[in-house]
Amino acid sequence: MNLKKIFSKGNLMYALFLFVFLVICLEIFGRVYLSVILHKSSKPKFQFSYTRIYEHIPGFREGDGKRDWIVINHQGFRRTEDVSKEKPANTVRIFLLGGSAAHGISSAAPYPIVHIYPDETIDAWLEKDLKAKFPESKMEVINAAVTGYMVFQHTGYILSELLDYDPDIMIFFDGVNDHYFNDTTYNYYLQNRYQFWKPRLQQPTFGGMTTYFMHWLSKYSGFARGYMAWKLNRDAQKNDAKRTVNNMYGGSAEIIESHKKIAPKQFLRAVETNLSILRNHGVKALVCLQPMLVLRDSSLYSPQEKSFYADNLFARILYPTVLDELKDVTSRHEVLVLDINAEFNNPEYKHQQLFIDYCHLTPLGGAVAAKAMLPALDSLIQNLK
Repeated sequence: MNLKKIFSKGNLMYALFLFVFLVICLEIFGRVYLSVILHKSSKPKFQFSYTRIYEHIPGFREGDGKRDWIVINHQGFRRTEDVSKEKPANTVRIFLLGGSAAHGISSAAPYPIVHIYPDETIDAWLEKDLKAKFPESKMEVINAAVTGYMVFQHTGYILSELLDYDPDIMIFFDGVNDHYFNDTTYNYYLQNRYQFWKPRLQQPTFGGMTTYFMHWLSKYSGFARGYMAWKLNRDAQKNDAKRTVNNMYGGSAEIIESHKKIAPKQFLRAVETNLSILRNHGVKALVCLQPMLVLRDSSLYSPQEKSFYADNLFARILYPTVLDELKDVTSRHEVLVLDINAEFNNPEYKHQQLFIDYCHLTPLGGAVAAKAMLPALDSLIQNLK
């Protein structure tokens, strides 16, 4: 074998050309696939957070070049305007916390792609309605919800950042991500799906180094951004497979019984912790149980909702129990709990599409959720004066 010939200048230049050509092709493919097929930005949306696992990257934008459907301001909120930590005089400042439904996320495959724009989210509808109702005051409803968040992640957010903004009211809009668990062996805090990063940091491997490199590269490369979005989602799913959050345990009675054993140590503990913190800091609270398509009366479904309906056995079985549990916890703190599902089952919205998939809201769905909250917020604001 003639090594000198193999490593000749001509061969090396040809190999370099092929490598560069391959990289360019992958980058073009990645950017086209993200923007055209997935309707996603080539820039990452999230970064690591030491208090809440991950958080928004300030200044992130996602759109089609004509209009942005997601804008993250310089404080990390889903809001087109920046928010000063010092609250202006005569201002009522309200924060909305939750997961993707509160955030206002676009639907994706296998559902038809629908984008939720900044003026179509729950907070946007609420702010518009409250400004009309209280014209003498400045109303701020700030969307601090983050896709995928569980209730315990709100705790770190409140303590590390949100209290510094001098809030008057905080709205919690949760349910789908963590209320309907029943596996008695599941540790909500240490084994949640986003803890896949822990062994990677504690037990470094070559694969972990590769992941870190691609994570760094995703700041500059659309292909790396797409790869990391796929990989992190896959890692979360693989982590889910290692530890189930739900088990059949027989029939409905057994599912409810097992849920009641673990709920006080999981989301109910987090809810009570958050309410205690807010009470100690003089902040009013409103707890909302977010709506789900499976909990809507099927006779009210729009044609689109019928086409993508999928059952969720545990949500259907545990829904009344979860609502009672939330009422019990919030009553001890003199906080109102709103079941937004009740408004979504109003016959007024028969055959109107309120969901873009199993739980995320259409613009009309966001307006309906805001409408359900408005009387409670009216009362809370009146009591501030």
